[in-house]
Amino acid sequence: MPDIIQVTKNKGVALISMNDVTTMNAITDPVVLESVIAAFKEVQIDESVRVCVLTGVDKAFSSGGNVKDMLSRVKMFAGDPLELQENYRKGIHRLSKLMYGFEKPLIAAVNGAAVGAGLDLAMLCDIRIASSKARFGSTFVNLAIIPGDGGAWLLSKLVGAQRAAELVLTGRVFKADEALEMGLLLKVVQPAELLDEAMLLAQSIACKSPDTLRLAKRLLNSTDRLSFTDHLELCAANQAMLHHAPEHEAALKAFFNKKPL
Repeated sequence: MPDIIQVTKNKGVALISMNDVTTMNAITDPVVLESVIAAFKEVQIDESVRVCVLTGVDKAFSSGGNVKDMLSRVKMFAGDPLELQENYRKGIHRLSKLMYGFEKPLIAAVNGAAVGAGLDLAMLCDIRIASSKARFGSTFVNLAIIPGDGGAWLLSKLVGAQRAAELVLTGRVFKADEALEMGLLLKVVQPAELLDEAMLLAQSIACKSPDTLRLAKRLLNSTDRLSFTDHLELCAANQAMLHHAPEHEAALKAFFNKKPL
């Protein structure tokens, strides 16, 4: 039986594949959740890895919450309201915080269904490429619950307040082409091309200086919490350091040594 979560590394790129076919990669399942968290922690501390790609197998990227567990009130859905609150904080919120604060570029290669918390998992990545067969939905209200892992915040940031409201309040499922149109995706490709496209993008990023990538991602994330003036101060401080970095000097020399086309 294959591992539920598989991690492969090649040329500075780590591929995390969610492989729990029985639950369609239900991220609230404790085994899946802890395995994904462990995989991201491993990739985070591995200095040979510069970029990470997250994908699923078979028909699902991630089905989100395990509905059977919700009905049976077991695992993370067990307990009274206060216990459930702690289950969220000590469970899936750990993954949301880990991925949001992840210092290496994250690319989601969405192969199939990404619904509920599965959509949120994709949104926690910096860039999303999807198969034409992928389907999306913030489907929580269909089960008379709300996005419990930050999905409403992420969706508003990515597609705007009005579109996020429509998607969250209707819970409708939509196709990859619509997700592309609303800005949720960077690109839609044929299923057989998905991993190749994701890896090609990952390699184009992985060839850059890891320190520069880390600081660039910090700048992108700072827009959520800093005013423009404070953002500029962060730019100045980081840029001053990078101007004295050996990678910058090497890049300048390489630039001037390029042969004309």
